[in-house]
Amino acid sequence: MEVEEVRVRDYVLYSLKSVRERRGRSVGAIIGVMIAATALALGMGIGKAFQEVFAEYLGKTLAASSIFVMNAAGLTDADVLIFSQLPCVKEAFGVAVSQATVATARGHRSVTIVAVDPRHLAELLGVADLNEFVEEGIPVPRGMEVVVGANIWQDQETGERLHRVGEVLTLRVGGRREVSLLIAGLAKPGGLRGMGFSVDDSIFMDPEEFFTLISRRRVYQVAVVILTKPEYATEVAKQVRALAPPRSRVFTPIGMVAQVEVFVNSVGMLLTFTSAVSMGVTALWVFDSMTISTVQRVREIGVLKAVGFTSRDVLLLFLTEALLISLAGEAAGLILSALLSRLVYIPVFNLRLKPVLTPEILALTLTLPVAANLAAAAIPARAAARLDPVRALRYE
Repeated sequence: MEVEEVRVRDYVLYSLKSVRERRGRSVGAIIGVMIAATALALGMGIGKAFQEVFAEYLGKTLAASSIFVMNAAGLTDADVLIFSQLPCVKEAFGVAVSQATVATARGHRSVTIVAVDPRHLAELLGVADLNEFVEEGIPVPRGMEVVVGANIWQDQETGERLHRVGEVLTLRVGGRREVSLLIAGLAKPGGLRGMGFSVDDSIFMDPEEFFTLISRRRVYQVAVVILTKPEYATEVAKQVRALAPPRSRVFTPIGMVAQVEVFVNSVGMLLTFTSAVSMGVTALWVFDSMTISTVQRVREIGVLKAVGFTSRDVLLLFLTEALLISLAGEAAGLILSALLSRLVYIPVFNLRLKPVLTPEILALTLTLPVAANLAAAAIPARAAARLDPVRALRYE
């Protein structure tokens, strides 16, 4: 047992001596491995972050756990109650929608008035906290108060603020009738939501006031059915179609979310593959470095064999040298990756993607480049091990 430990130590010490003697080429190889490890770790980390963030983002914005029932003639409170009592349904609520126009410096522009029970506003918007919904003011309108979307209160080209909290906003409903409401909140940019409306072009108001000032009929254009689990969407959608009024359209975002997740996973794999290219380049670098080292050390190899080193010993010496270079580069690469993962990010839409370095990613970053470099070093190492000692000693 002690002999084996001494031999292993001899391999390491002799390999370290060889690395120090050829420090210029060794440092270059270590830097190459470091770059490859960093690129691989960050590439896989960005891919992982892309998958996690987009899965959460799509689940919120497309409401993957919801079913939307739309009817031009309108859905009643009784319809919503029936949907809420179905198996696997957590709750259901109605959303009243109407079109209006608002006067701007460039003329009139169309807006969507959205009225929903304040208890369900967060679920409709896909936010955990309603305070995330507003830039300024209050998130929940009461009475004649409204919360206006970003495209309404701010000029998207110049950034100029068009409306402020506390102002009176006059809407034209039905072409002629004008309704004056009080701006209580300014919404943050939010994009599209699962039922197909844009938060940025919408005005949110209290449903009771909506049915008093905007619509005389107490009907909802959309009913939102919240499921206990997304996997129940297909079965519950069948029951909703059977119970919904004639000419109703039932929409489940879960299929769209699944398709987008396939795309996101493909993007993650592409990022990983692109980063892995640097690993192949580094392996070629190690191969070239070890090949040159073999040519330059032919006489040294002959001396080693003359004093009793076997072909296996020579092979292990060269592989140990490649392993030490790889481990040094890997250590530097992992440290650099950990630092960069805290500092760098990629802006995507309204999101900031920071690399996620999971234990699996770190393990792959450690093992894959080392395995590739050892495989690349094995060819010149075998060539060195097969050298005839007599010819090697005569080599000039």
